[in-house]
Amino acid sequence: MALLAHSITICSTARLVRGIALRDRQHQELQGVAQWQASEAYTLQEWLHNLIMHATLLGEVASDALPSLTLSAVAEAFLWEKAISACLATHEAAALFDIRALAKSAMEANQLLCDWQITESEMQQFVVGQETRQFLRWRASFELLCSQKNAVEASRLMAMQIALIEQQVFNFPLQIFLTGFDRITPLEQRLFTHLQRCGVVLDKLTPDINNSTQVTSYALSDSHAECRAAVAWAQQELAANPDAQLAIISPVLGNVRRELSDLLDDTFHADSIQPRCFERPRCYDFSLGLALSEYPIVHSALQLLKLATSRANLSFDTVTPVLQDVYWGDPSELDARAQLDAYVRQHLSSTYRLESLSKQASKLDADGIKLGTFIRHLDFIVQFQQAEMQWQLPSVWVGTLVALLDQLNWSKSRNQDNRGLSSHEYQTQQAFFKNLNALATLDGILGKISASGALQKITELCNAAMFQAEATGETHIQILGLLETPAMQLDAIWAMNMNDQHWPAPVRLNPLLPADLQRSRGTPNASASMQTEFAAMVQQRLLLSAPNFIFSYALKEDDRELRASPLLAPWPPTEKIPVGIIALSERLALPAVMQMVDDSVAPAILADEIVRGGVKLFATQAICPAWAFYQYRLGAKKLETPVDGLDNMARGSLLHQVLQFFWQDCQTLTQLKVMSFSQRQTAIEQAIEKSMLAMKHELGFSLPAQLLALEHQRLLQIVQFWLDLELGRADFTVKACEQKHTLVIEGLTLNLSIDRIDTLADGGLVVIDYKTSSKVEAKSWSDDRISEPQLPIYASLALHGERVVAVCFGKVRSDETKFIGLSADEDVLPDVKAFEVLPANSAFTRFKDWDGLLQHWQISLKVIAHEIKAGEASVTFKQISDLNYCEVKPLLRLPERRMQYERLQAFILHTALGQT
Repeated sequence: MALLAHSITICSTARLVRGIALRDRQHQELQGVAQWQASEAYTLQEWLHNLIMHATLLGEVASDALPSLTLSAVAEAFLWEKAISACLATHEAAALFDIRALAKSAMEANQLLCDWQITESEMQQFVVGQETRQFLRWRASFELLCSQKNAVEASRLMAMQIALIEQQVFNFPLQIFLTGFDRITPLEQRLFTHLQRCGVVLDKLTPDINNSTQVTSYALSDSHAECRAAVAWAQQELAANPDAQLAIISPVLGNVRRELSDLLDDTFHADSIQPRCFERPRCYDFSLGLALSEYPIVHSALQLLKLATSRANLSFDTVTPVLQDVYWGDPSELDARAQLDAYVRQHLSSTYRLESLSKQASKLDADGIKLGTFIRHLDFIVQFQQAEMQWQLPSVWVGTLVALLDQLNWSKSRNQDNRGLSSHEYQTQQAFFKNLNALATLDGILGKISASGALQKITELCNAAMFQAEATGETHIQILGLLETPAMQLDAIWAMNMNDQHWPAPVRLNPLLPADLQRSRGTPNASASMQTEFAAMVQQRLLLSAPNFIFSYALKEDDRELRASPLLAPWPPTEKIPVGIIALSERLALPAVMQMVDDSVAPAILADEIVRGGVKLFATQAICPAWAFYQYRLGAKKLETPVDGLDNMARGSLLHQVLQFFWQDCQTLTQLKVMSFSQRQTAIEQAIEKSMLAMKHELGFSLPAQLLALEHQRLLQIVQFWLDLELGRADFTVKACEQKHTLVIEGLTLNLSIDRIDTLADGGLVVIDYKTSSKVEAKSWSDDRISEPQLPIYASLALHGERVVAVCFGKVRSDETKFIGLSADEDVLPDVKAFEVLPANSAFTRFKDWDGLLQHWQISLKVIAHEIKAGEASVTFKQISDLNYCEVKPLLRLPERRMQYERLQAFILHTALGQT
């Protein structure tokens, strides 16, 4: 054995390796050096692999000294699942076990046994429970599977590599620096001891020690306040020293990563909110990336593959994200796909086949909404589904699925300018392909699998792969986990989330190994005392890493009170609370100069403008003018939420149609009375059949026969109840059902459809509007702003000149049938009082007579029409419950207006107190 005259650095993490390389580069550049020897820094796994590979190439180590295949985490988990399933196959409760969770625990237990050099004979010295005995059976089965495939998991591979190093003669470096190793396992110690015996000098690489660290502690209201305070502190530090190197550290970095990222962008990179600036270099860098599957471009691919490999019915939760996805198809069709989404929500049930979506897309395409490329791509997916999906090797599936993504134009361009992928998107795409290639290498491990099985493994790989696009630019803020070692010397550190439930980390014993064994051998997370000792050591290292150190912890989490970590006892919190950062949205909400802008008036209606909404336009204008403007003039509306079968609106429309067909055949009360019960039932059933036939032509999907039968029975019962009520009326003739009217009110054209008009024996008219909702009221008819204007419009304007003697809602429900309204004379309708006999406290008594009420309706409706024409669009309403059915409520910005109102009231009160 010979020692090579050079030194290397072995790091605990790959990130530390990159950090050392970056630090070396910056140092050389400051010295003005153009070329230099790259620093030799490796992770322990990399160094062992390189050492043995070099010896193998020189012929010093046999090529078959180690298994040929090293299992990835996904492959290892699969073999553990296979081994556990085989062992539990005969268990009486085999179906109840969560095999995947058991495999995860078994992997962790196996890792502990390897790293801590624990043998089975040593385990027998402790009380071995049923769980441990089962685990040992699984482990034996797992190792047998590995030997059959000439494979080994990463934990046993290191043990094999170290054993090989102990048996062979290798050329080691003269000196090895270790950095980032807060905890050295017995397996690692075994290697380091052997290296020292061979004459290698081992040293720990530590940053410059600060013996006079200034420590401050803050107790803040919650985790959100901690994030804001930490970012505000970083802003202040960099303002004072632009070259400062800072770190924000958290023991639960994954919980606060997104919030910190948003606040840092708000503070230091406000322009990143613009798409063209999103990938500009940042002054901060996270040590923790995101799962590859969380990136939009990869999520897009997984969605498309899920759509293609699943033969189950589709739901809108699945289809809507695919339609909105910018990473596939023709970017110029994105608007058309959004229209398709709204269209199918109205014409398909909540679940449907992919072929149904294709048919609806073809209908829109025929109507001029161009979806040609989308339809062709749907055909590719349908053909893929219809092909006989035999089980294939993973490598075959990878080729097939990549070809399908290529057919669907995935990741080719993502906007209407056909711009290619950005740098970050390209890096993410390549990381996705790398995971696909990793799956393709698992033929010998997985064997033949189904298409859905292949997608499941791809998804698992993407969930397990942590990814972060390469950072560019000069980094001044490192965002680290508490156990990570900074690669650079720092000027100041802020450690947040230092509550007792996070730091020290809670005890977490492996359930498959004896607890006493884990405690006695000092495995990670085995006891509270060990966790405290380890946390104190890490905390001391961090305190020596920067001259200024800040701890913070939260006082509350939701309604739960929190405590500081006991390790912060030497530094009680200061009473001076740091000012938190103000987010970009909050800064924009602060007016630079006090100003008053009246946004309650929209543009007036032009002479050639088509006004939509009909009666509903008048109803919403009366309730809240802004509602009417947004929904009917701007065309804003919510996306429908489809249901299986018929929704309430469809059921109501069906009932309207049944009553229409019935009264078109039976036109008078006399004819109704002469019908026998069976004749009446037959007439109702005929009306139901005609209505259902018409409905089937309108629907874009078919309904199950059982549902139609139930709906038929429901309609038969409700209409019977309603006709029993009609039999109690005075003689009448049905003059019209669903009568169409075109009405002009102060220049506004309305297309109306009156549910029913009856003619009484004396020639008077009764106007009826059917309602199927539980709450039916006519009290707004006396108001100046009539929120239920359809019957007043019909009676006072559409039928102006006719003698209307009653207007009423017909409440048609299985639990209640009744007339609700007003009449000019008595005994016109059951339970409907005549105008002259209304009680003294009735709101209608302010009108002199029936004609006075009709005149009130005319005047009020014309006032509303003038408002609409003038563009009145204020957010005014009587009570918040009036907006329960408002589809555009987010546009009304009610919380913001409530806050403005409260501030105005406070200002008025303050002014009044100042004057007194």
